[in-house]
Amino acid sequence: MTDTARAVQRLTQTHTVHLDGAEYECAPLLDQLREAISSSTGAGSGGGGGVGGNLLNLDALNLWEYIDGITRGWLRTWGTDHGGELTEAVQRLSHAIQAQHAAGAIDDDFRERLDAAFGKWVWQIEDLFDPPHQKELTAPCPECGERHHLVQEKDEDGHVIDTRQQAAVSIPIKRGRAVIAECRSCGAMWATESELVGLAEAMGLEVDVVALRELAAGVAA
Repeated sequence: MTDTARAVQRLTQTHTVHLDGAEYECAPLLDQLREAISSSTGAGSGGGGGVGGNLLNLDALNLWEYIDGITRGWLRTWGTDHGGELTEAVQRLSHAIQAQHAAGAIDDDFRERLDAAFGKWVWQIEDLFDPPHQKELTAPCPECGERHHLVQEKDEDGHVIDTRQQAAVSIPIKRGRAVIAECRSCGAMWATESELVGLAEAMGLEVDVVALRELAAGVAA
Protein backbone atom coordinates (compact mmCIF):
# COMPACT_ATOMS: atom_id res chain seq x y z
CA MET A 1 0.00 0.00 0.00
CA THR A 2 1.36 3.43 -0.94
CA ASP A 3 1.72 6.23 1.60
CA THR A 4 -1.16 8.07 -0.08
CA ALA A 5 -3.44 5.02 -0.03
CA ARG A 6 -2.61 4.41 3.64
CA ALA A 7 -3.37 8.04 4.51
CA VAL A 8 -6.72 7.91 2.69
CA GLN A 9 -7.52 4.63 4.46
CA ARG A 10 -6.76 6.13 7.86
CA LEU A 11 -8.87 9.19 7.09
CA THR A 12 -11.92 7.35 5.76
CA GLN A 13 -12.00 3.74 7.00
CA THR A 14 -11.71 1.72 10.17
CA HIS A 15 -8.04 0.74 10.27
CA THR A 16 -5.35 -0.91 12.36
CA VAL A 17 -2.39 0.89 13.89
CA HIS A 18 0.63 -0.59 15.66
CA LEU A 19 2.08 1.09 18.73
CA ASP A 20 4.63 -0.25 21.21
CA GLY A 21 4.21 -3.78 19.88
CA ALA A 22 0.43 -3.74 20.26
CA GLU A 23 -2.24 -3.60 17.57
CA TYR A 24 -5.24 -1.29 17.82
CA GLU A 25 -8.34 -0.92 15.66
CA CYS A 26 -9.24 2.73 15.13
CA ALA A 27 -12.24 4.55 13.71
CA PRO A 28 -11.70 6.72 10.61
CA LEU A 29 -9.80 9.85 11.60
CA LEU A 30 -12.41 12.06 9.95
CA ASP A 31 -15.10 10.44 12.11
CA GLN A 32 -12.95 11.09 15.18
CA LEU A 33 -12.49 14.70 14.09
CA ARG A 34 -16.22 15.20 13.60
CA GLU A 35 -16.95 13.83 17.07
CA ALA A 36 -14.26 16.08 18.56
CA ILE A 37 -16.07 19.20 17.30
CA SER A 38 -18.67 18.87 20.05
CA SER A 39 -16.32 17.63 22.77
CA SER A 40 -13.26 18.81 24.66
CA THR A 41 -11.00 16.29 22.88
CA GLY A 42 -8.02 18.18 21.52
CA ALA A 43 -9.50 21.52 22.56
CA GLY A 44 -7.14 24.38 23.26
CA SER A 45 -7.90 27.77 24.74
CA GLY A 46 -9.97 28.57 21.64
CA GLY A 47 -12.87 26.35 22.72
CA GLY A 48 -16.06 28.15 23.59
CA GLY A 49 -19.48 27.43 24.98
CA GLY A 50 -22.19 26.65 22.46
CA VAL A 51 -25.96 26.74 22.68
CA GLY A 52 -27.21 25.37 25.96
CA GLY A 53 -23.71 25.28 27.38
CA ASN A 54 -22.42 22.60 25.00
CA LEU A 55 -18.70 22.82 24.38
CA LEU A 56 -17.60 23.73 20.86
CA ASN A 57 -14.09 22.70 19.90
CA LEU A 58 -13.12 25.45 17.47
CA ASP A 59 -9.78 23.87 16.56
CA ALA A 60 -11.55 20.70 15.46
CA LEU A 61 -14.26 22.67 13.65
CA ASN A 62 -11.74 24.81 11.78
CA LEU A 63 -9.74 21.76 10.69
CA TRP A 64 -12.90 19.95 9.59
CA GLU A 65 -14.04 22.94 7.51
CA TYR A 66 -10.56 23.32 6.00
CA ILE A 67 -10.40 19.67 4.87
CA ASP A 68 -14.01 19.80 3.67
CA GLY A 69 -13.41 22.97 1.67
CA ILE A 70 -10.25 21.71 -0.03
CA THR A 71 -11.79 18.33 -0.85
CA ARG A 72 -15.08 19.55 -2.27
CA GLY A 73 -13.40 22.50 -3.98
CA TRP A 74 -11.16 20.27 -6.10
CA LEU A 75 -13.99 17.84 -6.86
CA ARG A 76 -16.15 20.75 -7.99
CA THR A 77 -13.31 22.14 -10.12
CA TRP A 78 -12.98 18.81 -11.93
CA GLY A 79 -16.72 18.35 -12.39
CA THR A 80 -16.82 15.38 -10.02
CA ASP A 81 -19.58 14.64 -7.51
CA HIS A 82 -18.73 16.69 -4.42
CA GLY A 83 -21.73 15.79 -2.24
CA GLY A 84 -22.24 13.21 0.48
CA GLU A 85 -20.21 12.42 3.57
CA LEU A 86 -16.73 13.90 3.81
CA THR A 87 -15.19 10.42 4.10
CA GLU A 88 -16.73 9.52 0.74
CA ALA A 89 -15.66 12.81 -0.82
CA VAL A 90 -12.05 12.31 0.30
CA GLN A 91 -12.01 8.86 -1.31
CA ARG A 92 -13.40 10.35 -4.54
CA LEU A 93 -10.76 13.07 -4.45
CA SER A 94 -7.98 10.48 -4.25
CA HIS A 95 -9.37 8.70 -7.33
CA ALA A 96 -9.94 12.00 -9.15
CA ILE A 97 -6.33 13.08 -8.63
CA GLN A 98 -5.08 9.86 -10.23
CA ALA A 99 -7.58 10.21 -13.09
CA GLN A 100 -6.53 13.81 -13.76
CA HIS A 101 -2.88 12.76 -13.78
CA ALA A 102 -3.54 9.80 -16.10
CA ALA A 103 -5.38 12.13 -18.49
CA GLY A 104 -2.45 14.55 -18.53
CA ALA A 105 -4.46 17.33 -16.89
CA ILE A 106 -1.94 17.65 -14.04
CA ASP A 107 1.79 16.91 -14.07
CA ASP A 108 3.82 14.70 -11.74
CA ASP A 109 4.82 17.53 -9.39
CA PHE A 110 1.27 18.79 -8.98
CA ARG A 111 -0.07 15.29 -8.40
CA GLU A 112 2.54 14.76 -5.66
CA ARG A 113 1.55 18.05 -4.02
CA LEU A 114 -2.12 17.07 -4.05
CA ASP A 115 -1.40 13.55 -2.80
CA ALA A 116 0.69 14.97 0.05
CA ALA A 117 -2.43 16.68 1.42
CA PHE A 118 -3.87 13.37 2.65
CA GLY A 119 -0.83 12.62 4.80
CA LYS A 120 -0.82 16.20 6.07
CA TRP A 121 -4.46 15.88 7.14
CA VAL A 122 -3.64 12.68 9.03
CA TRP A 123 -0.89 14.52 10.91
CA GLN A 124 -3.10 17.53 11.62
CA ILE A 125 -5.86 15.39 13.10
CA GLU A 126 -3.40 13.34 15.14
CA ASP A 127 -1.72 16.51 16.39
CA LEU A 128 -5.09 17.91 17.47
CA PHE A 129 -5.53 14.93 19.80
CA ASP A 130 -1.86 14.49 20.74
CA PRO A 131 0.18 17.66 20.05
CA PRO A 132 3.85 17.09 19.18
CA HIS A 133 6.68 18.58 21.17
CA GLN A 134 7.91 21.70 19.35
CA LYS A 135 11.60 22.49 18.96
CA GLU A 136 11.53 26.21 18.15
CA LEU A 137 14.29 27.82 16.08
CA THR A 138 14.91 31.42 17.09
CA ALA A 139 16.53 32.74 13.89
CA PRO A 140 14.46 34.29 11.06
CA CYS A 141 13.00 32.02 8.40
CA PRO A 142 15.36 32.07 5.37
CA GLU A 143 12.34 32.03 3.03
CA CYS A 144 10.15 34.85 4.37
CA GLY A 145 12.45 36.57 6.86
CA GLU A 146 9.99 36.31 9.76
CA ARG A 147 11.40 35.52 13.19
CA HIS A 148 8.10 35.32 15.07
CA HIS A 149 4.54 34.28 14.34
CA LEU A 150 1.48 35.56 16.19
CA VAL A 151 -1.22 33.04 17.05
CA GLN A 152 -4.71 34.28 17.87
CA GLU A 153 -7.29 32.27 19.79
CA LYS A 154 -10.90 33.17 18.98
CA ASP A 155 -14.25 32.33 20.52
CA GLU A 156 -17.20 30.88 18.59
CA ASP A 157 -18.21 34.39 17.48
CA GLY A 158 -14.82 35.07 15.94
CA HIS A 159 -13.65 37.47 18.65
CA VAL A 160 -9.97 37.35 19.61
CA ILE A 161 -9.62 36.20 23.22
CA ASP A 162 -5.88 35.57 23.37
CA THR A 163 -2.76 36.35 21.33
CA ARG A 164 0.61 34.70 21.81
CA GLN A 165 3.95 34.89 20.02
CA GLN A 166 5.80 31.81 18.77
CA ALA A 167 8.98 31.25 16.81
CA ALA A 168 8.22 31.28 13.09
CA VAL A 169 10.28 28.16 12.35
CA SER A 170 9.81 25.04 14.44
CA ILE A 171 10.49 21.32 14.33
CA PRO A 172 7.55 19.23 15.58
CA ILE A 173 8.91 16.12 17.30
CA LYS A 174 6.64 13.11 17.53
CA ARG A 175 7.47 9.45 17.97
CA GLY A 176 7.41 7.49 14.74
CA ARG A 177 7.16 10.56 12.52
CA ALA A 178 9.74 11.81 10.06
CA VAL A 179 11.59 14.91 11.27
CA ILE A 180 10.66 18.06 9.37
CA ALA A 181 10.98 21.79 9.96
CA GLU A 182 8.21 24.18 9.02
CA CYS A 183 7.59 27.91 9.02
CA ARG A 184 4.34 28.93 10.65
CA SER A 185 4.38 32.24 8.79
CA CYS A 186 4.96 31.29 5.14
CA GLY A 187 4.37 27.52 5.18
CA ALA A 188 7.85 26.58 3.92
CA MET A 189 8.95 23.05 4.86
CA TRP A 190 12.29 21.27 5.09
CA ALA A 191 11.88 17.49 5.09
CA THR A 192 15.09 15.75 4.00
CA GLU A 193 18.35 15.58 5.94
CA SER A 194 20.09 17.77 3.35
CA GLU A 195 17.27 20.32 3.55
CA LEU A 196 17.47 20.38 7.36
CA VAL A 197 21.24 20.85 7.25
CA GLY A 198 20.80 23.60 4.66
CA LEU A 199 18.20 25.29 6.86
CA ALA A 200 20.54 25.21 9.84
CA GLU A 201 23.35 26.73 7.78
CA ALA A 202 21.06 29.45 6.41
CA MET A 203 19.91 30.32 9.93
CA GLY A 204 23.41 30.17 11.39
CA LEU A 205 22.36 27.42 13.79
CA GLU A 206 23.61 23.98 14.69
CA VAL A 207 20.98 21.26 14.40
CA ASP A 208 21.85 17.72 15.46
CA VAL A 209 19.85 15.73 12.91
CA VAL A 210 20.77 12.40 14.53
CA ALA A 211 19.49 13.60 17.91
CA LEU A 212 16.25 14.77 16.33
CA ARG A 213 15.77 11.38 14.70
CA GLU A 214 16.27 9.74 18.09
CA LEU A 215 13.66 12.04 19.60
CA ALA A 216 11.18 11.12 16.87
CA ALA A 217 11.89 7.43 17.45
CA GLY A 218 11.37 7.82 21.18
CA VAL A 219 14.99 6.86 21.93
CA ALA A 220 15.86 10.08 23.70
CA ALA A 221 13.81 11.92 26.27
